[in-house]
Amino acid sequence: MIAQILGKYFVEKEFLTNGQLQSVLKKQQGRKVRLGTIAVSEGLMTLAQADAVNMLQQSIDKPFGDLAVYKGFLTITQVKSLLREQGNEFILFMQTLNDEGLMDVPAFESAVRQFQIDSGVTTTTLEAMKAGSIDAIIETCMGDNMNEYTDHVGTAVRLVVRIIDRDAYIGRARITSDISKLPSGVFQKVTTPDGHTYTCAITDEKEGLSAIASGFAKDQFENDDLFIIDAAGEFLNCVNGLFCTTISHEEPSYDIEPQQFFSHENIPGIIKGSKILHMPIYIGSSMAEFVIIV
Repeated sequence: MIAQILGKYFVEKEFLTNGQLQSVLKKQQGRKVRLGTIAVSEGLMTLAQADAVNMLQQSIDKPFGDLAVYKGFLTITQVKSLLREQGNEFILFMQTLNDEGLMDVPAFESAVRQFQIDSGVTTTTLEAMKAGSIDAIIETCMGDNMNEYTDHVGTAVRLVVRIIDRDAYIGRARITSDISKLPSGVFQKVTTPDGHTYTCAITDEKEGLSAIASGFAKDQFENDDLFIIDAAGEFLNCVNGLFCTTISHEEPSYDIEPQQFFSHENIPGIIKGSKILHMPIYIGSSMAEFVIIV
């Protein structure tokens, strides 16, 4: 997810074109990060030291880690730790950009620092994002006035990544107040132990409902609206059921009503609320929103 989020920012800042980004994301699939790239990223080696080991490999048939230990650049313990990180998405993204001649390591690090400044991300949170923490990414995309929704949104996002598409990613959340502007989607009402009722929904932005339904059911519905609504509704029920089950271990049980479909035209008559949180979720070229209405 961190690669898609940084990539989207790089495109917005015109560091990359969208075509270049999509090519890089496709090429990095199935690749492993080179040990030297990780070592430089983590400050264990300099770029010059990594280049020296790469040159040495042209004359000595040994793995990078063995030669780095031989040269005194790394310890055996450090090499073992680095080997466990070869699937790191952040470093793989940096490596692929560099390999494709689109952004060298210093330029990439500079662009990431700019992202941190523009997004107001703390260094601690950024490091967690680099390590692949979905919770840290959600924290970055949620505003300070949205903390009460973080756990519920987190459940939805984690399930999208685990069940729908592991390459899905999120955008910056926002809060609106006009319920009549919501597009069509599926919704479900949740009642807390103290009797407070709020509504969760998945709205159909840029074919997002179809993407959710297809990913959840592992089938292509070919614009079959009935099956799309049914499968997307089942996914929403799964999200809310998991959230309520988890939270009920700490508090009395929550109640969940059956999921329903709503259209843009009839939503004011069936859903009430004046505070609407929107979390955009990108799945391929599609986009849905997980929405909480209070």
